[in-house]
Amino acid sequence: MSENFGKTWWGEHWLRSLENVDYDNRLPRGASYARSGHVKSIKIDGNQIVAKVSGSRPTPYKVTVIVPPFFEEGVERLMKKIIERPALISKLLNRELDPAILTVAEELGLKVFPRQWTDFKMQCSCPDWAVPCKHLASVIYMLSREIDNNSFLVFEIHNVNLLDELKKREGYRR
Repeated sequence: MSENFGKTWWGEHWLRSLENVDYDNRLPRGASYARSGHVKSIKIDGNQIVAKVSGSRPTPYKVTVIVPPFFEEGVERLMKKIIERPALISKLLNRELDPAILTVAEELGLKVFPRQWTDFKMQCSCPDWAVPCKHLASVIYMLSREIDNNSFLVFEIHNVNLLDELKKREGYRR
């Protein structure tokens, strides 16, 4: 991992989950692109990440990454298990995301972190046929930086706002 990415437990786990699925050394090249400012913009809207990444052509490439959403049934099961653990609720209410929540989610079959590139729907307008190309990989690295800044993002990109979900349940409004 790079010293500039994956500084928190959640950000590091995001990157580590994909390190074994590299194609033709694209992850290190993507990290280099991310570090050197090739990612010109990144916008996260629900489970869709859209970015502009500069490359060899004058116009930046458009990169899109879509993360599978969690469906209502899975979210309900997750929240039920979280509510059974007061220590997790306390941390959530203090805007702290305990890694134990990942264990709970995985026990319920919710795939918080990708295990392979095909866990995403990804697209880049560059001519490289490989997925991920270095432009897609650079966006994955930049996303780890966003996760470092806001660990709740690992659930938000699955269309789940844990704090809002907690507030929906009686007794946890703050």
